[in-house]
Amino acid sequence: MIDIQPNFAAVKQGLIPLTQMEKAKLEKDGLDVIHDIYRYAKTGFDSIEADDFDRMKWYGVYRQKPKESGFFMMRTKIPGGQATAQQARMLHSITDRYAHGFCDITTRQTIQFHWLRIEDVPQIFSELASVGMTTSGACGDDTRNVVGCPVSGIDPDEIIDATPQLLEVSHAMTDNREFSNLPRKYKISVSGCCIHCAQPDINCTGVFGLKRIVDGREERGFGIKIGGGLSSAPKLAQTLQCVITPEQVWPVVKAVSEIFRDHGYRHQRQKARFKFLVADWGHERVLAEVEALLGYKLEPHTDFPEIRDQEADHLGIHKQKQGDLYWVGICFPGGRIRNGMLGKVADLAEKYCAPGLDGIRNTNKQNLLIVNVPEKNLDALKAELDAAGLDYNPNNFRKGCVSCTGIEFCNLAVAETKNRMLELIEQLETQSGWYKDKIRVHFSGCPSSCGQHQIADIGFRGAKTKVAGEMVDAFDAFIGGRLGHNRRFNELLKGKILAKDVHVFIDKLLHVYDAGKQPGETFADYTDRVPKEEILKALEWK
Repeated sequence: MIDIQPNFAAVKQGLIPLTQMEKAKLEKDGLDVIHDIYRYAKTGFDSIEADDFDRMKWYGVYRQKPKESGFFMMRTKIPGGQATAQQARMLHSITDRYAHGFCDITTRQTIQFHWLRIEDVPQIFSELASVGMTTSGACGDDTRNVVGCPVSGIDPDEIIDATPQLLEVSHAMTDNREFSNLPRKYKISVSGCCIHCAQPDINCTGVFGLKRIVDGREERGFGIKIGGGLSSAPKLAQTLQCVITPEQVWPVVKAVSEIFRDHGYRHQRQKARFKFLVADWGHERVLAEVEALLGYKLEPHTDFPEIRDQEADHLGIHKQKQGDLYWVGICFPGGRIRNGMLGKVADLAEKYCAPGLDGIRNTNKQNLLIVNVPEKNLDALKAELDAAGLDYNPNNFRKGCVSCTGIEFCNLAVAETKNRMLELIEQLETQSGWYKDKIRVHFSGCPSSCGQHQIADIGFRGAKTKVAGEMVDAFDAFIGGRLGHNRRFNELLKGKILAKDVHVFIDKLLHVYDAGKQPGETFADYTDRVPKEEILKALEWK
């Protein structure tokens, strides 16, 4: 065991200064607020104690903008984004009865509600539990929804079906008081996908599929990355130089999680994410500590092939590896679901999926899939999707957009994102319809990066600027982000573009790229080759 005084032990012994949040967590574990939530449901919003507002995040419940409004947002947990038609129907029912008729798909493959009252929260918990769902750990200094490939188990090209490992990790970390007081939020991905679409590069802990040849025979298992994350100090994950078997996934993830819990930087909240500890320790030191906790050595491995393109939207109609079954990916720009469409999708899944295999998958691109559809049912399903206005063959602008919640509901955001993105898509379809290639446009309302703007081809971060003496919404524009091969975060091209001019900026930028690209050159590769100053000059944007 590495001889380091555990930071968590130092906190509990009062050996280091405590932040207000660390004091609150020591006074009462976040999971214990469940009793208070039920009490507050009877006594009302005005009776809620200040520290309990923060603790309620452990159950996915947090104040909606403005904080004094009396309304809450709520995130659910849907491990790997995998839900049944029955669960989707319950999510729709809650949306319809408590959340003003709309909900959002998040970049962690789950569902977020708005406009909830504290009086209704216990009933919502009960209804979710009736279909095997929870919100425990959906927020707070706990393990967030464990994400994976949305076509895990059905993708013909996957390295290994990681669904069992994902569910094992999710189950073990949920409602687990060993890990309910972490230094900050903790994000895990577990996937056997061949293109790493679950984004292990930007998760705190990312388990990924690994295929190799040993003594002339093919073996399939997993690798693991640690210390990725976005927000105002983004960092790309480091790969532990080892291979792990399916049976070792949970023990290794548990050991990594113990390192974060015990050694994470609790004395300074803005540097408490796991990525800061990993950056300081390095992957070699973390691996040594993992092996010490396990009590055995992991098999060394250093050959990790680069993934050319991690970005897959999974939209459209695709053949599964099971017989004549297909999945159908449906686009919900920016993740917003309105007009009872979640209930409609649940009905369609129940009607057209193979018997006993009705399934719906949320994606980290804020779309959803209906899976396990027999080929004979495809035409009828497509006809009903068309009649309902559900788009399974979206254009490049619709399929490439991602957006955070924005200033409409979030207390951290400084600009409107969700509705601006929906408007932007229509503007680009009209103005920039000439452009047909792949392009990824992400919106974040603030530096917290919930819209993952740093990994987009074109990423926008909310800002403010003054026009005629009044403060108005604006965005800082970044270009050239990507994961996989030559992974990197995008770079600032232009600051404080007026929100109303974003579509004009994008159109000009696409024209510059189209005129200057080399044969077969992607937008990200173009931004690698051409200096930002040259691109900005060609834009003629002041």
